[in-house]
Order: sequence, then structure tokens, then C-alpha cells
Amino acid sequence: MKKNLSLLFLFGIVVLSVGCNNDDDDTEVEALRSSVYELQATEGFNVTGTVTLTEGEDDSTTILVELVNSNTDEHPAYIRYNSGAQEGNIAITLKKCTCSIGETVVSTLDNGELIDYDGLLELGSYVSIHQSLEEMETIVSTVHIGDDH
Repeated sequence: MKKNLSLLFLFGIVVLSVGCNNDDDDTEVEALRSSVYELQATEGFNVTGTVTLTEGEDDSTTILVELVNSNTDEHPAYIRYNSGAQEGNIAITLKKCTCSIGETVVSTLDNGELIDYDGLLELGSYVSIHQSLEEMETIVSTVHIGDDH
């Protein structure tokens, strides 16, 4: 009987210690947001692809440009104010797309103003992909980005 009582006491302690586990590690981690936009070829060109904006934990945004049907030239890329039809000024100079890929981490506009993921979505802007460094006037692909696209 004494042995059974000891086992029952030990079992009770184990149950209480497991049941009283204080899980401070259950803090919910907010998932990083991402938006994908389909590049549209401009007249006379066949360059398409995607522009992906991914929210960073430090208020930065990673902008990944992936081109399809492009040559191996460096393609300058920009985020511009307004829509493609209005040919807006440059808001953010992106890294050139080399071998069809360009990735830029941004937290400021070219003028130094801070901008985060939400700010980019509210900017009312578009991405322009240019033919080459020698043919900056030729835009081969564009896409409007943001909440109202």
C-alpha cells in the first residue's frame, strides 16, 4: 500500500508539472507579406516576367525582378511615380537585371525619404525595365504596382 501511495504521489507530481507548463514561447510570429506582379511586354518586345515585393523584418522591402524572354544584357530597372502611361519620374533606382534577375533591398526612395512595404503599395507607381544601358529610352516591359493595381 505504501508503495502504491508513493507511485500515486509521483504520478501526481508529473501530471502537475506537465499541466503547469508555462509556454512563453507561444508568441505568434507575424508572417512576412509578399506581392507578385506580372510584367507586361511593351509593343514590339516579348520581355515578360514578375516583380515580387517581400516585406522585411526591418521595415525594408526586397524587390525581386525576374525576366522571361530577355537577352543577357544588363537591363536597368526603376520604380517610377504615376502609371506607365504618364511616364513618371524615378522614385527608386533598382539594381540592373543581369542574366534576367535583379534583386534590390530598399528602405528609402532615391530622395532619401523612408519607405516600407506598405508605403510602396500606397505609392501608386510602376516598374519599368529598359532595353540596355545604351538604350535607356527603350522600355521593354512594365507593370503597375501597389494596392490599386
